[in-house]
Amino acid sequence: MKNLETPAVKLALYGAQSALGYALMAEALHRQYEVGAVISDLNAISARPGLRTLTGNAHDALSVSRTVVGKSAVIGMPCASGPPLTAQDGSGHDFPQVYSAVSALIDGLRIAGVQRLIVIDPLKWLEQSPSCPAPAAEYLQRRLLDSGLEWTLVEAPEGFDCDLEFDDFIRVPAENKAQSVLALQRFAMAVLDELMLCNHLHQRISVDGGD
Repeated sequence: MKNLETPAVKLALYGAQSALGYALMAEALHRQYEVGAVISDLNAISARPGLRTLTGNAHDALSVSRTVVGKSAVIGMPCASGPPLTAQDGSGHDFPQVYSAVSALIDGLRIAGVQRLIVIDPLKWLEQSPSCPAPAAEYLQRRLLDSGLEWTLVEAPEGFDCDLEFDDFIRVPAENKAQSVLALQRFAMAVLDELMLCNHLHQRISVDGGD
């Protein structure tokens, strides 16, 4: 039963309609957080206690600010939040999408007065790569450092079943899905622990979801 004297944790989750998003959503609801799942189709996720579906554009700062106002924290997954309305270039790589979403999250959270941000991404843009232009990647890092936000970058997990659904995380999963479900459940637990404990502010971390 929720302790009524404890302020509710109000979480906005971008990228909710993904295997990792479902894992985070299930774990957050298990912890009795109030979850705002930002999705394109409000009917895509069934109503549940503690869960609200929200519309919003992860690549537009004003949209982000309206969506996250009043929230305790935000988790963003740029590569699971849909394409930007206007791509930065025509390369076909993920970096323009990441650049657009992270920039919008920074500006949107600052406008809304929300401090805590976790970004989950492969984070290839932190490394030298032809698909991640060095000046743009360095500028994005500088924007994070100068933002005043309490941010943490979490390296996205790999090698799991991308076709998992929300119900896989709240029921006993099928045998062929069990390993992926367990790994993502452990990952989600670690991410939400970090969200609340703030042990790695202004850092990049890797979370082991395995044994």
